[in-house]
Amino acid sequence: MIELRGYQKKMKSDIYGAWDSGFKNVLGVLPTGGGKTSTFSDIILERDVPSCAVAHRQELVSQISTALARNGVRHRIIGPPKVIKLCVNLHMEEMGKSFFDPNSWHAVAGVDTLIRREKELANWTPSVKLWVEDEAHHVLKKNKWGKSVEMFPNALGLGVTATPVRADGKGLGSHVD
Repeated sequence: MIELRGYQKKMKSDIYGAWDSGFKNVLGVLPTGGGKTSTFSDIILERDVPSCAVAHRQELVSQISTALARNGVRHRIIGPPKVIKLCVNLHMEEMGKSFFDPNSWHAVAGVDTLIRREKELANWTPSVKLWVEDEAHHVLKKNKWGKSVEMFPNALGLGVTATPVRADGKGLGSHVD
């Protein structure tokens, strides 16, 4: 199990507070190396509802998968076979067993693979109750990140980032686009 630091516990509490106040989508911000992945993996463990954590690089997918494994969360990996193999190998090296389960209601996904498999996953995605987007400052309605969020219409959302600024200088709220 991952033990959260005080500032991570505060971020987690703030996220729950925002959801409890009626916000459907929340942005969690910590600096690089601050433990965003550990924090949201703890939320995934605690909420224990169908979930999908999305990232854009295999290194981030494997980092998320390993954090979930450290918390004992069995999960599917929506990515190419080489990414699944990488994640399983990391689980085996660190924990001595794999937490990969292709039938789990928890998932870690590469954003590109997730979108490519939209039709294949159409029976599962409506059941997801929590989505997490790593590097959430990229999410726009009309890009791949926004498309991935739209795949989970019945879910609360959690975006995490170290840089809560868009390159075009616009805000990150849904009111912008």
